[in-house]
Amino acid sequence: MTFVPVIPESYTHVLAEFDSLDPLLSALRLDSSRLKCTSIAVSRKWLAFGSSGGGLNLIQKEGWKHRLFLSHREGAISQVACCPHDDDYVAVATSQGFVVVWELNQERRGKPERISVSSEHKGRKVTALCWDTAILRVFVGDHMGKVSAIKLTTSKQARAAATFVMFPVQTITTVDSCVVQLDYLDGRLLVSSLTRSFLCDTER
Repeated sequence: MTFVPVIPESYTHVLAEFDSLDPLLSALRLDSSRLKCTSIAVSRKWLAFGSSGGGLNLIQKEGWKHRLFLSHREGAISQVACCPHDDDYVAVATSQGFVVVWELNQERRGKPERISVSSEHKGRKVTALCWDTAILRVFVGDHMGKVSAIKLTTSKQARAAATFVMFPVQTITTVDSCVVQLDYLDGRLLVSSLTRSFLCDTER
């Protein structure tokens, strides 16, 4: 006789896996003895995995197809953030403190391009990444409490201007300890440290 577990009435939630994750694990092709998955992020379209070897795997959520692999010379991936309002952009932080933003060029069927490499946090551990919810801007926090913003110009805009465009980086604030979380909505940036939370007005 097969044993069927009985769920007590006091339990309010049940976790279930409706789809096999084998295609996803196969698409990742991570050798557990050599490469480690160091970070993860999701968007409407992508599941993004950063690795200890400096690679970023972008897997299309529909069908778990392995679509893109982006490599970095700046060290292992420590943080990943997918742009919430445009699936064509993803930001990563590396173990050397660099922040790299990619334009994936999926609509134009082109090759992904690095449109920004920021060294503002070089030599520090980047502990949080957060996208602006309306424009192409990334907020970065590190273990020393520094918070900066990278305002981006897309490759399309750069070509239209026909000039070399500098990607401005602005220091937002420095808090009392390691930044553990960033969140943004409607001009307000929430910065959480080890001891307190700060609300920053990024417009003024």
